[in-house]
Amino acid sequence: MKRISNIQLFSLIMAFEIGSTTLFALGIGAKRDAWIVILMAFIVGLFLLWVYTQIPKYYPNRNFAEILNDTLGPIIAKPLLLLFGLYFLNQASHNFYEFGSLISMTALPKAPLIVILYLFVLVIIHILLLGFEVLSRTVEIFLPYLLLFLLATFLFMIFSGTFEISNLRPVLGEGWKPILSEVPRVIGFPYGEMIVFLMFWHYIRDQKYIRKAAFLALGISTLLLFLSLIVIISVLGPELAANTEIPLLETLLSINIANIITNLDSIGVFIMFIGGFYKTALHFLGFSLAITWLFNSKNPKWAISIFGLLLPIFSVVRFDGFEDQRWKGIEGGTYVMLVYSFLPVLLLLIIFIKSKNSTGKENNNVY
Repeated sequence: MKRISNIQLFSLIMAFEIGSTTLFALGIGAKRDAWIVILMAFIVGLFLLWVYTQIPKYYPNRNFAEILNDTLGPIIAKPLLLLFGLYFLNQASHNFYEFGSLISMTALPKAPLIVILYLFVLVIIHILLLGFEVLSRTVEIFLPYLLLFLLATFLFMIFSGTFEISNLRPVLGEGWKPILSEVPRVIGFPYGEMIVFLMFWHYIRDQKYIRKAAFLALGISTLLLFLSLIVIISVLGPELAANTEIPLLETLLSINIANIITNLDSIGVFIMFIGGFYKTALHFLGFSLAITWLFNSKNPKWAISIFGLLLPIFSVVRFDGFEDQRWKGIEGGTYVMLVYSFLPVLLLLIIFIKSKNSTGKENNNVY
């Protein structure tokens, strides 16, 4: 099995976290205080990531199915692995349909959605069949461009003349209630989605540096998400930001610097492509690995090929449109995401108790 470096892990997490989240105004239900929502959710996200990265410390170089079997036994482990796999498929279809819809609305308005989805799923299948290492190498190439475009976008917005920092005041103008109601949604998306990396820890070459790379990536991606939200609210205002389908794209369209720097929506399309591609690919690979391990197989290529070709059909049948997808993902799926996000906390507790018991038995044997 080929393994990836911690730099590649860092790049994967960065692309996974910032690729699609910066497009939208997360926590905008709290209006101008949405940035407080991000900070509060980030604290919980750090705790969840600590849990996710603590599990491989007990089982280095073991895949998630082996960990579940050793911790819970096969009778519980197999149904739970299936549930995790179906959850990852659910997230993959959400990301995939959202990605296809955004591309259809912006870059390819005349192309049928099913055609767009099949074009991109064939690319995803091809790269995943080449292996997780190849997927990780591609993100190393694209991440610098993604970061460069994002930072350039922020600078252009600030100097475009439409940036009004006063849109962020007054702080806590409507109290804590709208903020606290939005925090669970942002915990689930994007921080809770990090649970999919439990399927990939065994691919990392230097296991002892997993937490360092993951924490650094999550911290930087949160900073970029925070800056994106500040810029979007400052340019559009809280009301327009809350009622715009793609707030980042709307801000890009508003940029006009000396009638020279204009029409930057192509940058938004690039960000959509990178974010949608890697989020879909990683969630779909998580599902494919779960199904593969469920059948005691080692090679996920058959699952990637079969279910990959069915993914566009499943996504189109499942969602009636972009608004339906957004509602099912945010309103209908928040608490499901939270349940799955916190399940590893219980798993880690069981692992900790088992390790303490085994240590106690060894000490008793000494005497």
